Amino acid sequence: MKREIRNTVLALATSGLVVVGSAACSSQEVIDAVTSSDSGLSGASDWTGEDALMGQLEYLAPGEFVIDGQAFFVSEETLYLGGLNVCPAEDGIDDVGFGVVECDLESFETAAQGETPVHAKAEAELGENDEIIAVSITEYDGETPNDSGATDAPGSAPAPEDGAADEASELVSGELEYISPGEYMIDGTAFYVAEDTVIHAGLYACAGGVQDPDTGDVICDFDRFDATLANGTAITAEVEIVDGVALSITEY
Repeated sequence: MKREIRNTVLALATSGLVVVGSAACSSQEVIDAVTSSDSGLSGASDWTGEDALMGQLEYLAPGEFVIDGQAFFVSEETLYLGGLNVCPAEDGIDDVGFGVVECDLESFETAAQGETPVHAKAEAELGENDEIIAVSITEYDGETPNDSGATDAPGSAPAPEDGAADEASELVSGELEYISPGEYMIDGTAFYVAEDTVIHAGLYACAGGVQDPDTGDVICDFDRFDATLANGTAITAEVEIVDGVALSITEY
């Protein structure tokens, strides 16, 4: 039995939703019941991986949650960010409603089993056995992301509309704070990274990268830059922002 199905069966059996035993139904019938559309849980084959999972976080089993009917696992590398109901703190969420306090699995599991609903965004990827593994779980204000249009996955934020380049850009500088993949904060301003964001680095991010022969700049790949920030490396940068999306990030 696959790990995700086995854990789901165990969780449902524990909760009394499925009775496993000779007097009830066969193992295959249990699997069919859990993975059927009527069960309300989606398997990995139903997940496209194109969008982040967003909605109320529900506890399924140790190390496994459900968001909007989609079950997923966590790993030792999963990043947890709270600040509201999970690991609450003053100024625990950014100006668009996402948690910025580094948290842990135990706190998220406890909160997800509590009476207060926990809303979260899970960035995920497929594991070696086609299991859905969360790269990060970020708590958010249940209302703010919908009102602000922040339901798009970080790293795939909408590009500025036509003519946005003509809008006045905001230039901010200082130490970058990691919020979630493709979403950072600098000097109190949260912003997204788009596909066309130009990242110049070479000091801590993309150290030793190939310099442009004309400008001397090192163009840094987003994945490497994001991973460096996620690992806790302090990076100071100058960021040009238009409509909440970075046009350029220049490490200094």
